[in-house]
Amino acid sequence: MQTVKTKVTLIAIVLLLSPMQLFALADDGQQPIQVEADSLEVRDKDNISIYIGNVRLKQGSLEFRCDRLTLHFDDAKELALMEMTGNPATFRQLDDEGQALKGQAEKLQYRQAESILVLSGNARFSHKGDIIESNIIQVNTEDESIQAGSSESDNRVRMLIQPKQQ
Repeated sequence: MQTVKTKVTLIAIVLLLSPMQLFALADDGQQPIQVEADSLEVRDKDNISIYIGNVRLKQGSLEFRCDRLTLHFDDAKELALMEMTGNPATFRQLDDEGQALKGQAEKLQYRQAESILVLSGNARFSHKGDIIESNIIQVNTEDESIQAGSSESDNRVRMLIQPKQQ
């Protein structure tokens, strides 16, 4: 009896001390970025690149699809902002358990410095069967937090939360 109790306690401690890997495969950021589109416009003096038409951006398990992708760079040529529009613009990524995170909206924005992904306009975010729908959903990929809502009272947040598997 004591051995079983000790094992349960050790498992609980390991689970509490393990970082939660909700948002990405650990090595996705180390993978090359591939971008495909019907056309590309580079405005070097404005520090932007614009991809138009059936755009697909892939890095590891992360994949964005949209009609238009605008990449904004800072003066050091580091990515500052990604803006994607579509009907809808979508993303998909695997977590470390192989479960897909999915999102879609009329507009997606990723702010690199803040690690913030904003889905706006008929936004939907899902993971492991749980679904959040709202006019605006904001996902912090660094601290793994999610905010959803709108200032308009008729655009309420809707959620579907699956029961935990025993």
